[in-house]
Amino acid sequence: MKARISNRSPARFFGRDFTLIRMFVLLATALLANCGGSSEAPPVPVVVETPPALAPNGVAVIKFRAVGSEWAALTERLRPLEDTTAPDRQLLTAPDGTRAVTTIDSPAGWSLIDFALHPSGEMTLVLANNKELRLQRRAANGDPFVGDVRRILDPQALVPQGTRDAVRVEPAGEELLLALRTGRNAVIAQRLTFLGAGNFSRRWRTIVEPGVPIDLVRLTSGTFDPFASLDNQWHVALAVDEEGRSAIAVALTHTELTTGHRDYFHEPIDPALFSGAIVTVLDPTGVRLSATPIDTQVQSEVHALRWIGDTVFVGGRVLTTRQLDGSGWDGLLARLKFGDPVAQLQTLDFDRGDVILDIAALRDGRIVVAGSTAYVQNPFGGSISESAEPLLAVLPMTGTPSQRLVLPTGSRHNQLRTIGAWRERWMIGGLQNGPGTHSGDTDPTLLTCDGYLREQPF
Repeated sequence: MKARISNRSPARFFGRDFTLIRMFVLLATALLANCGGSSEAPPVPVVVETPPALAPNGVAVIKFRAVGSEWAALTERLRPLEDTTAPDRQLLTAPDGTRAVTTIDSPAGWSLIDFALHPSGEMTLVLANNKELRLQRRAANGDPFVGDVRRILDPQALVPQGTRDAVRVEPAGEELLLALRTGRNAVIAQRLTFLGAGNFSRRWRTIVEPGVPIDLVRLTSGTFDPFASLDNQWHVALAVDEEGRSAIAVALTHTELTTGHRDYFHEPIDPALFSGAIVTVLDPTGVRLSATPIDTQVQSEVHALRWIGDTVFVGGRVLTTRQLDGSGWDGLLARLKFGDPVAQLQTLDFDRGDVILDIAALRDGRIVVAGSTAYVQNPFGGSISESAEPLLAVLPMTGTPSQRLVLPTGSRHNQLRTIGAWRERWMIGGLQNGPGTHSGDTDPTLLTCDGYLREQPF
């Protein structure tokens, strides 16, 4: 159905149950053949490390990270549409890569939003309710606003009006990079040091974007938002490279950010820029190095951000053409070479609708994109079809065409949400048999899916 803009109060929460498959480690031992009393030492047993394999019931796997054999995966239970989105997420961890998976949940009234896995194997979690953020380590408001402040529901909140899902964390060694949108809609980046006993010390705090008015968008009908498109304008994306530089991307659609950015930073951004994104790069001390606009010229969304060498990759989707058959959305991939003021844009059209939800670089230099494809969407609204296929494609650096890989497909909506390295292998996670926008209109039990995390060869 069509999308419209309005303001309403937050929606209610729902319960959960969870089932997962426990992991086992295969131990291959060499047989000792000792004939005639040889004095040679017996061979050392060889440990065959088994990659993680999960099939959690009723949830999607949306983020996977690993350090050595240790790993963690963030899962999400699908929820009906709500005016203030409150993600229903759990964290699955294997502290030494060999024990059975343990589950970390959020306290009542809070949502687990994101996690960072540090080189030591310790984790930092970030949680949110409708006003506050909380950090856990296993550890002032007055931000600028440009525009009509009367459109801000609660200027004292650390969370914006439209969603709790507006904060991201990434490790910077044993320290933590945090990017968030406050209740005044300002985007802030912070670097934190863990002091122990649940305490953090802030090394620096940088204003990435001033607060500006942002429209609250909803559907006129329907019960589910497959790509979290209705609150994409509130989201932030964060990536940190090996040198400690951070990149923060925010979408422009349904915001007044072009005007706010230009007026606050006095930078020459084209006032006609209304859709796309702005990507800001900070040095390890929080100093702003650049702010690069990505002008898609038409409606677009940001869903992924990765450093690959000195290049920042931005992934998402763009409404290339408004086709009556609902096939006008294409995958968006932007490349920002550090120091280059212009981003290189690439649209990827695999099959009808396409969206990029994660990005990675193979060891030979090729780029991998993950997401969803073969869906259709109401050409004049936000309703997305129940049918969609998983998207995993290898993009060459130059010359040759893209190679889409064949993956198992569930009977309903399919998404590949995350890709990450584990040892010398690659893992992918996502969902099968998920709902479309209207799947649960008459039967809420259809708002479910089959999640997975498994090894993927290239």
